[in-house]
Amino acid sequence: MTNTALQQELETYYTWFHQHPEPSYQEHETTARIAEILANHGIEILDTGLATGLIARITGESEAHEGGGHVVAIRGDIDALPITEDTGLPYASQNPGYLHGCGHDYNLTVALGAAILLHERRRDFAGEVKVIFQPAEEVAATKETPTGAVTILNTGALDDVEAFFGTHDTNAGEPGTALISAGPDSGAVDKFRITVHGRGTHAARPNGGANPIRVAAALVDGIQSISGQDVDPVHPRVVTVTNIEAGNTWNVVPDTAFLQGTARTAYPEDRTIIHDRIASLVAGISAAYGVIGDFEWEYGSPSVINDADWVQLASDTAADLGFDVKPSAPSLGGEDFSYYLAQAPGAFVHLGVGNGDRPMHGPTFFAKTDAIADGADLLATLAQRALERLRNAHEAHATR
Repeated sequence: MTNTALQQELETYYTWFHQHPEPSYQEHETTARIAEILANHGIEILDTGLATGLIARITGESEAHEGGGHVVAIRGDIDALPITEDTGLPYASQNPGYLHGCGHDYNLTVALGAAILLHERRRDFAGEVKVIFQPAEEVAATKETPTGAVTILNTGALDDVEAFFGTHDTNAGEPGTALISAGPDSGAVDKFRITVHGRGTHAARPNGGANPIRVAAALVDGIQSISGQDVDPVHPRVVTVTNIEAGNTWNVVPDTAFLQGTARTAYPEDRTIIHDRIASLVAGISAAYGVIGDFEWEYGSPSVINDADWVQLASDTAADLGFDVKPSAPSLGGEDFSYYLAQAPGAFVHLGVGNGDRPMHGPTFFAKTDAIADGADLLATLAQRALERLRNAHEAHATR
C-alpha cells in the first residue's frame, strides 16, 4: 500500500514543518517552504494575493475523455497553536511557545503529498484539482480577522470548485484508519454576550435600585436549561456560560452585570432555536425585573456537514486503498472547513495518527507518520475519482 519513496519524502517534510510552527496569519516561513517544494516538483501556484497560505493547481492532461472542465479542491491547514512543546521528540519545535499540537503539520503534509501525486498522475485524469494550503484555521476569528477559510474563499480563486475534500489527523485511530460519516461532523461555534443594566444602590437598601446580579443569576439558570429542554435530545449540542462579571465590593449593588458563553450545535436548526431562546430569555427576564438587557450573538464557523454521496465515494476509495474505514464520532469542536462546504458539497475525512493518550491541543501531542503517504494517496485518488464522477454525471445529463 505505502509508496516507500513518497513516504520518506513526506516524513522529511513533516519533520521540518513540526520544527517550524507558526501562529495564525503569521505562517510566512511555512508558506515559503510549501511554495519551494511545489516549485521543485513543477506544480503551479496560483496568484491569489494571500499574505500567508497558498493555492496550487494541477490540471489534468488526459485526452481519453472529453468534458474535462470540472474542478474540485482539496485542503490542508497550516497554522500552529500557542503552546510550549513537551513531546520529547528529537525534532521538537524550534519556535519557542508554539507547537503543531493539533496536527496541522500532518494535514498540510498530506495535502502536499496529494499535490505531488496528482502532478505525477496528471495524464491519467481530466479537469482541475486546486490544492488549498490554508492559514489561520485556529484563529480566534473576528469580523476584522476572519478565519482562514473565509480569507481563502474571499480571493475568488475557488469560485468554480464543484466539490471540496479535506483531511484532518485524529488520535481516535491508529495509522491506516480512516474515520468518516455523513451528516454533521463538527460543531457550529457561536458566542453570546449579555450585559444587564440595572440601578446601583447600597446593599442595605436594595429596594432603592435594581440588582443586575439576580437577573444574571436567573439568566444563567435559564440558559443552561436550553440544551436539555428546547433541542432534540438526540442532537449533539452544548450551551455553556463561561464568564460572569459584576460589582467590586461587598456592600454596594452594582449598576451592571455581564455574562458570556458559547453555544455549540451540530444541526443548523438547533443553532436558530438556541439563539432565539436566549434572546427571549434576556428580553423576558430583564422586563420582569425592571432592567435593560443587551444581547449579542457572534456567529462563528458553522457545522461541517458531510454530503452522503461524497462520503460514500470517500469511504469506498479509502477501503479500496487498504484503509480500515470506520464511522467518525460527531464532535462539537469547531472546524472552518465548513465554510467550503457552504459553497459546494464535499467530505471531510479523519486520518488516524495514534497517540490516543496524548490529548490533541495539548503540549505532548504529535502525530505518528507511519501512514502519511497513504493519506496523501487517499486524498489524491479521491480528487481523481470525484472529477470522474462529475464528468460522468455531466455526460449522462447531456445524453438525456
